This record gives sequence, structure tokens and C-alpha cells, in this order.
Amino acid sequence: MKNLLGIIYGAVFGVANVIPGVSGGTMLVAFGCYDKVCGALALDFKEIKKNIKFLIFFAIGAALGIVGFSNIITLLFEKFPTETYMFFIGLILGSVPLIIRNATIKEKFRPVCAVPFIIALGLVIGLAVLENSSSDPMPVTEESIGNDYYEITVTNNSSQTVNEWWLEIEGDRNHDGFGGIFDFYSNDESVKVTNKQGFIDKLMGKSGDDVIVPAGSAEIKPGESVTFTIYVSDYFILTPKYSYTITPMFIATIILASFAAAVAMIIPGVSGSFIMVLLGTYSTVISAVKDFNFAVIIPTAAGVLLGLVFGAKLIRLLLNKARLMVFSAILGMCAGSLYAILPEGFGLNIDTLIGVFALVLGGVISYFVGKNTKVEE
Repeated sequence: MKNLLGIIYGAVFGVANVIPGVSGGTMLVAFGCYDKVCGALALDFKEIKKNIKFLIFFAIGAALGIVGFSNIITLLFEKFPTETYMFFIGLILGSVPLIIRNATIKEKFRPVCAVPFIIALGLVIGLAVLENSSSDPMPVTEESIGNDYYEITVTNNSSQTVNEWWLEIEGDRNHDGFGGIFDFYSNDESVKVTNKQGFIDKLMGKSGDDVIVPAGSAEIKPGESVTFTIYVSDYFILTPKYSYTITPMFIATIILASFAAAVAMIIPGVSGSFIMVLLGTYSTVISAVKDFNFAVIIPTAAGVLLGLVFGAKLIRLLLNKARLMVFSAILGMCAGSLYAILPEGFGLNIDTLIGVFALVLGGVISYFVGKNTKVEE
């Protein structure tokens, strides 16, 4: 059972770090394994030897979460955003008693603890506001030109050259009685419809044909755009996917962005993947992982490894010097993350009602895991 829990904790940590706005560090705190993982990442060989079995299964789970479950959790956030976010909120709320036990193992809270709590709270809320107000690096606009035809414009607002892009289209599709012909197509010679989704995506209900790709060069330089027309007879949503041209400068950017994201990854309340969104490397890295593009994966892994070791050593140093203050800040970050991941659909509706049950479930799981977690000095 402990081995299975180690895999589950690792998987949740991996998945959380894939989703912008969700903190993997918070999940570590929620499951009571923050100190163990930080000790291993800080290369504390005494801690590694002590928790080696747990760490092995945790690493297996993390790898599965990042590579294997990213599509599943992404689908949950797309199809059931309110319920999924509220489940994560429940995990965070249920972890509060464990955080307090960790903080007060040597000393009790004092009024001065409010200072790191408020600073951390403000930091996480500030990042959430920044995330909501940040411009889309690859916006897609559609304008009706009559008779169910739409003019689509894809713009590169980033500072990097896009070398590959495609648009996934989601919407209602009708079929005729003879060949099951989709009511979505394009006569524009600059684009074509192709199948870019895999077997798992099809099993999960995603269209295997509704993908627009450029017929010629996919390159879009910074500040430039491409425009084409499509025919869609029903309501639709276009989701852009893209990657940037790999240059020595961009490799350096990937390493630095991965380093910064990895440091943020283990700080409760801070989303490592959002840091990559801010620095413009998120989509490229996610696409590289799915396509096994090692030209991007290797520098990303190098940056992540360096960032995790540095970040863990920093956290461990702070915990040794000012444990109460650090956990006060962690409480503030967890409180701020409740605002950061509050779903947009939250309100008096059926999704929120179901989400309440998901919240309670997450809270119960997190609480009982924390209750049975041994707190060590």
C-alpha cells in the first residue's frame, strides 16, 4: 500500500506541474511528503538512503504523471474544469492541519508569523492576476464572412519564430446519411485538414480529423500572422498548438526557463508550468514531450535538474534556519493558491454542486493522508 501511495503521490505531483496555475509543491505538502522529496532533491544522501524505497516509487509515479496522464488530466480540466479545480482546492484545504503540525513541532505561532504569511499570500495572488492578464502568445481570431464561412487569423505575439503550428477544432459535427462527411472543411489552399491526434485521444472522444495544419511553410515570424478561410456549420472552438524554431539562443532560454520553473515547482502555491508560460517555452516543451523531440527534451531536463537541486537546497536551508517562518509562508502560499485556481464557472449551477462533492472528497483524502503522516524535526 505504501508503494502504491508513493506512485499516486508522484503521479499527482507530475500532473500538477503540467497544468499552468496548479502547484506541484502544494500537492507535496497536501500528501505529507514535502520534506522527503526536498531532501532527495537537495542531494542529502542520508535522507535519500532513509527514504529510498518511497522515492523510487514516487519517481515512477511522477514520470507516469508527466508523460502518461497529462492528456487525461488536461481532458478533465477541459471538460470538467469546475469539478477538477474544486477537487484540487479540497486537497489544499485538507492539508492545512498537516502544515500546522509541521510548523509548530518546535515552537508555536507568534504574531510575527503574519508577515511571511501575508507576503506569500500576496505573491501567489499577484502571479495569478498576472497569469489572467498576460497576453496570449499565439492568439486565434475568427470572423464570419457569411454562409458559414469564417476568416481565421493566427498571430505570433511572441519574440520567437514559430516553426510549426496547427489548430484543433472542437464543436458539434453532423453527418450525412451516406458517408459520414464532416460539416467542417477548408477550400483554402494554404491549409489542409489532417489527423494529428493519436489513438488515446480518439478513445477519449477527441476528433481524429478536425485538425487544421498549414499546407506549405508553417513558419510565422514574431509579429506576423497568417489568414485563411474555413467552413463550419456549427458552433466551434479553435485551440492553437505550436512550437518555436530551435536556435542556440532559444536553447539557452529553454534551460533558464526550465531552471526557473523547477525552482518554482517545489514552492507550494507557485506553478512551475506557469513560469514557463510567462517565459514563452511552455507549448514548445509540452509538444516536445509528446513528440519525443530530444533536441528540446535534453536542455529542458538539464534546466529542470539544476533548478530542482538548487531550489530544494534553498528550501532545506530556510527550513533549518527558520522553520516556523517558512511554514507560515507556505500557509500563505496555499491560501493564495485557493484564489489562483478558483474556477471561472464557480456559482449557483450543477457543476459547482458536483464540484462541492469533489472538494469534500479531495479534502477527506488529504486530511486522512496528513493525519497518518509522521512529522519529523
